[in-house]
Amino acid sequence: MSDDAVPFLAGSRDRLHLLERLRSEPAAPRDVADDLDLSKRSAQRHLSAFVERGWTRRENGSYRLTTTGELVARTHRDYVSTMARIEDLQPVYRYLPDSKRAPGPGLLADADVVVATDDHPQAPIDHYVRAVRSLETDAIRMLAPVLSRLFHDPHAEQFRKGAETELVLPAGKVAAARDLNPMEFAAVVAAPGFQLASYPDELGFGLTVTDDRGFLLAYDDGQVRACVEAEDAAFLDWAADVFETYAQDAKPVVPPGPSLL
Repeated sequence: MSDDAVPFLAGSRDRLHLLERLRSEPAAPRDVADDLDLSKRSAQRHLSAFVERGWTRRENGSYRLTTTGELVARTHRDYVSTMARIEDLQPVYRYLPDSKRAPGPGLLADADVVVATDDHPQAPIDHYVRAVRSLETDAIRMLAPVLSRLFHDPHAEQFRKGAETELVLPAGKVAAARDLNPMEFAAVVAAPGFQLASYPDELGFGLTVTDDRGFLLAYDDGQVRACVEAEDAAFLDWAADVFETYAQDAKPVVPPGPSLL
């Protein structure tokens, strides 16, 4: 394909519409002119340009897409769909720290996205809490950038129901929890089935991975701005890989030993 194929195609909406029209069935210049509200001369000019590029061929007065033309049309449709999904996910992507930790739009094709609004700033948190309380899972792995009682309570319920829990917190938040209530902190860290790890840097997002569901939380100044919930296997694999990447760089927090005094 020539280097100018992309600007050639993007430079005219009529060309894009014409490719889509030919995806459905072959057509004569007069047919596509009528269907797309073009002059017959314009339709013929575009079709002839497609023939020169090897995207269409003429058979018995009609034009049909070649294999190359079909692939061009399909790729363009996928591109438009992907761009639209990225725009839909803008409230999520804009608050994620970098693209390396952002799931591609294809992974979120069937995801539920809840964003904070002026009328309901707590909408993503409310959604997350309800979803966690409804889980039927044996294990929960979680990256949390902040400490929050709103998150603690539903996860504590899951832990009491038997869900083994791995939690990675920034080192500063681990120290704050320890200083706030040393006895409670020691008891939680010592609880069977609970693993706490201290990450040396800040976490710019939240992530929760269960047996069959994953959650991505986007933050801004410590506030949850969006919650993504997905069950797609590819998303769960992505989320598990991201969790492991951070967990490997985190230091396990062990319960304090008995005092010698």
